Amino acid sequence: MLIFCIQALFLGLCAICLFTRKKRVDPFILITVILWVFGTSLIYYMRGPVLQLWFYQNDQYFHWRLVTFFLPNEISWTFHGINFLRAPYIFPAYMIHLIGIDAVLALKFVSLISLILNYKLVRGYLQRNMINVSNFHIWLFSGPFLIFFSTLALRETTMLLGVSTVFLSRQIPVRVAGFFVLLILRPHLAAAILLGLACGWLLEKVPQKIYYVTVVISIFVPIWIGVLGFSIGNYIWYNESLQIYESVFNIKQLVQIFSAFLGLQFLTVAYQTVEYSKASLFALRVLFPEVTLIPLFFASSLLFFRAEQTRLKISILISFMFYISVSSATEYLSARQSLPMMSIMAVAIILSTQKKQLVS
Repeated sequence: MLIFCIQALFLGLCAICLFTRKKRVDPFILITVILWVFGTSLIYYMRGPVLQLWFYQNDQYFHWRLVTFFLPNEISWTFHGINFLRAPYIFPAYMIHLIGIDAVLALKFVSLISLILNYKLVRGYLQRNMINVSNFHIWLFSGPFLIFFSTLALRETTMLLGVSTVFLSRQIPVRVAGFFVLLILRPHLAAAILLGLACGWLLEKVPQKIYYVTVVISIFVPIWIGVLGFSIGNYIWYNESLQIYESVFNIKQLVQIFSAFLGLQFLTVAYQTVEYSKASLFALRVLFPEVTLIPLFFASSLLFFRAEQTRLKISILISFMFYISVSSATEYLSARQSLPMMSIMAVAIILSTQKKQLVS
């Protein structure tokens, strides 16, 4: 326990030093690092070195296995092999582990750094657009739910950084790199982003008189494409037989997908896939209200036509609906699935309240 806490404190200090500029520490980064050190230590204290891997999501155990066994012993440099190893997330953690840091803590440190880099990227983008970033804005694009995930050995904050990079970076090579990070970590998210960006570009000049029709189409068409895309993806990825699932036009499926906008996915999935009681999951939404509010705020922003924001909003909307529809065809639909899109949704919300034009 003591060694783990000392290592957590050491990594926290490293993060602060890494992002300190001119002897000044960003208050958000300082608070986030303090919460991260406390949170990771508390989880270890409560659950121990083994059971901490099953705290909230058991994918943490799989990531631990990748760092401690598969990466040192079974590297395959094919795309499938790199995808299996979740390389953009696992490789940095493995390098940190090599210097003697606990493997789980190394994974959580990568989650922390991804969150901080995402914060700096989004903040920089908003400042370039002449927006005075407030605490409320920070709560929207880097809220408590995202900080909570930085204390877990999960790849979600790295995917969050990838999504923000693709949408917001000024440099094309960096955007392309962000896309490939998503392609490796979660291929259907990369496909969703690609579809959203392409449609956003095509629909950028939509006139106001058909804007709301475009929004409605952008909600429903990606759902059906996404559900069909799940079958096509399985055919390409796993060589399964190509089929149209019975639920492709099912009302139950639509309810399940739209529940993502309310952060209430756990009410619509099979009970076998939900590890916690409904009361505890509702309590989690009270503790992290942004899980529900950000998608709802984003949906509300679609009601207001702003020509300079049409491309961004339509791109996000189509990406989100396609991504969630593919996820709904599995047993893994949860608030965790929406997390990579939260920051970019928050950007759209913030820009919708501003009078300034987008600059880049």
